[in-house]
Order: sequence, then structure tokens, then C-alpha cells
Amino acid sequence: MEFTSQTNNWYHVSLDTQTQKFIATATNNEKISASGITIEQAVQKLSYKVKQTNSVNQHLFA
Repeated sequence: MEFTSQTNNWYHVSLDTQTQKFIATATNNEKISASGITIEQAVQKLSYKVKQTNSVNQHLFA
């Protein structure tokens, strides 16, 4: 059985069963990720990292 879904989310979330932490990863850049004990915490941390990365990129290409 194959599951296919279309989404517009800018991130995806997985659970690390070894550490019991959620990992949120940016959809457009798999190198940017953050973890937390809740999904919300992981997404908030990821959002902060993405904003920092975008800010740095804007300064580099300005």
C-alpha cells in the first residue's frame, strides 16, 4: 500500500524514538532542523532557525 499526500507545509515532523524527541525539518532545506519534547516546541525552534538563515542570506546577497 502506498500513501501519497500533497502539503503546503514548510516543515515536516518526525519522532526520534531513541531520545523521545520530535524533530522538525524545513521542507526546502533538509539541513535545517530542530528538536523538542513537543511538536510545537520543535516547530518554534525550527522557525527561529529558518528566520536566522533567511536573514543571513539576505545580508549576503544584498
